[in-house]
Amino acid sequence: MKKAIYGLKQASHAWWHELDRSLKALGFSCLYADAGIFITKHADGTMVIILVYVDDIILTGPNTAQVASKKKLFMDKWECCNGEFREFLQMRIEY
Repeated sequence: MKKAIYGLKQASHAWWHELDRSLKALGFSCLYADAGIFITKHADGTMVIILVYVDDIILTGPNTAQVASKKKLFMDKWECCNGEFREFLQMRIEY
């Protein structure tokens, strides 16, 4: 974003609005039942799913090439860490 918004009362709303806009530009749509889950469906029937909670984001899906492609596009727009996660919302993740 062009201006720093940290410390402002409306910072979280502005961040969420910008995130929502950028994910829609990448072809994702927000679930009606949960605003923190975005999905995109591919022609072969597979999906890439993005889970968002505050400032933690996970990209996942059955096709690793599609996930990697969407992750690269996402990381071109947003500054973030990339790696394997072990915990999300106090849930341990095992591979």
